[in-house]
Amino acid sequence: SHVGNICSMWGKYHFKTFDGDVYQFPGMCEYNLVSDCHSSFQDFSVHVKKTFANGHISVSRVFVTIKDLVIDLRKDLVLVGGELVAVPYHVSGVLVERNTIYTKLSYKLGFSVTWNKEEAVMVELDSKYANRTCGLCGDFNGVPVFDEFISQGEIVQITIKEQEDLSFHIFRLHTLLQSGDWASCAGVLSPEPYIKACAIDKCQQQPGDTMDESSICATLAEYSRQCSHATGIPPNWRNASFCAVECPFNMVYLESGSPCMDTCSHTESNSLCEDHNVDGCFCPDGTVFDDLSKKGCIPKEQCQCKHDKIYNVGEVLLTDTEECLCHEGKWSCKSLSTPASCAVEEGSHFTTYDGKTYSFHGNCYYVLSKDCMGSKFSILGQLIPCSSQEWDTCLKTVVVRMHGDKRNELIIKADGKVIHNAAVNLPYSTGKQNDHLWGGVSKQIHCRLEVH
Repeated sequence: SHVGNICSMWGKYHFKTFDGDVYQFPGMCEYNLVSDCHSSFQDFSVHVKKTFANGHISVSRVFVTIKDLVIDLRKDLVLVGGELVAVPYHVSGVLVERNTIYTKLSYKLGFSVTWNKEEAVMVELDSKYANRTCGLCGDFNGVPVFDEFISQGEIVQITIKEQEDLSFHIFRLHTLLQSGDWASCAGVLSPEPYIKACAIDKCQQQPGDTMDESSICATLAEYSRQCSHATGIPPNWRNASFCAVECPFNMVYLESGSPCMDTCSHTESNSLCEDHNVDGCFCPDGTVFDDLSKKGCIPKEQCQCKHDKIYNVGEVLLTDTEECLCHEGKWSCKSLSTPASCAVEEGSHFTTYDGKTYSFHGNCYYVLSKDCMGSKFSILGQLIPCSSQEWDTCLKTVVVRMHGDKRNELIIKADGKVIHNAAVNLPYSTGKQNDHLWGGVSKQIHCRLEVH
């Protein structure tokens, strides 16, 4: 459990500090949710801007500053340094990503910010920031309430006066959150602060008002999130007529699912995931999300593949070296027999089949290439000095020998003559292979090898 490393805000004006104190603050401005306040250079800060629209209070923007990096999270877009960026976005150890429910910013040096793009914001800090923070999240010193908010040496009480006659409403919430469905959560996290939060929401109703369902939904959702962080397993408490959440495509809403969703491009994300479960929209069992064609959740067997374009299941991609078959979103490839080339140029400059170049001066017959496994062929080259300079050599003769048969060699001379037991004219064919003589044979030879 790492609930003690989490601060959150939700609903109209509910806050939970890192130290576990749950309080209410009905402000409607921009606020410092949490900042690093105990160093000469501020490592980070998180500010939220609240707004009232369509009868509901929500967070319209979340500003995150990390050293000199300023990130502005909005409901439908993300700006970095004032410039619009596409998500997922990664820079300087910061990752911003978005799913159907949340926008999340993670910083590799110890904190994350998660926003449901409505009224709930959660900040998780590494323990190294203990006793270093300020803002509405408190000082992170492990002591609830004490010295959490101080003004001129006096503790500022940030509460809302409660009505007295709330017994029936509180009884209903007690019954719900202490029922068997919520037993896993109640065993790791007390529901009392959240029951109190719902009661306070009830207090704010005007005479004759019906209970605002969104307030109850927001608090139950927060208790569910905190339960997951505390290693509990929240129930799927929503239904079509109570706090319903609509998911895109054919996805389903779950209170506890892996944030690492399997997709056609990454079919094993869930099995490798180290993050705790979260609420959100997920693919039904037996399906993965089609992140290539954006068709929703499909059986893995129907996943397409991508190279330079989208390939359907069963389609083949041919390259110079491989033949690949699209199967369940992955390429199944086999190597093809491909030709390779070596060269001797100017009588002393060599290029190997693998592209390595070097110089060599000789005065003899040398093996240029041969089959070292089955003796199917060997190619010899005769190098001789061709001037008064001993390092100036020429390629005098090339001998092609098949299957070790010295009596049936194909000999190519520097003067352009070709001998196969006798002089032959070009082009010449033995019935098994074609031999072509290219211009300038006295200076160079190119060998092309194809293995089947």
